[in-house]
Amino acid sequence: MRKVIAVAVVCLAASLATAAGDVQPLNAKTGLWQMTETITWTGLPPQMAAMMRNARPINYKSCVKEKDLYGNPWGSGSGAKCKWTVVKSSATDMEVEAKACSMGTWGAADTHGTVHVSDSENGTGSFTIVVTAPNGQTMNGHATYTGKWVSATCPNNMD
Repeated sequence: MRKVIAVAVVCLAASLATAAGDVQPLNAKTGLWQMTETITWTGLPPQMAAMMRNARPINYKSCVKEKDLYGNPWGSGSGAKCKWTVVKSSATDMEVEAKACSMGTWGAADTHGTVHVSDSENGTGSFTIVVTAPNGQTMNGHATYTGKWVSATCPNNMD
């Protein structure tokens, strides 16, 4: 579950609601990025709280392609069921949101956040997450992440 929520936070959906022509892409290198994400949760039911590593870093790699620079780049290929909309963008900053991301049996999540690239090889992000369980219970999260470009190529299993 922790991975599913993390993926939903930083995923890039296959299609953006905003046409790519209306979005200024981020000035970041494509290829392999090393990411570190930390999520802090409130309102978790006890059984879920026991599964979550609240406020502990999660490290993962992400393969960024050219098309990914038109949205949240570090979740590409995650398979999460979100449709991201770019609210506004520049070469260094992007604001994105997603409504009703499928969380499977855990419900749906709405997310809103920002991505910032300080240069073409370094980036940060900050997201708020609201998960609504099928029983109506609401859980809130705040995710922060940092990324560092590693290589111009990605392993074959990440394409």
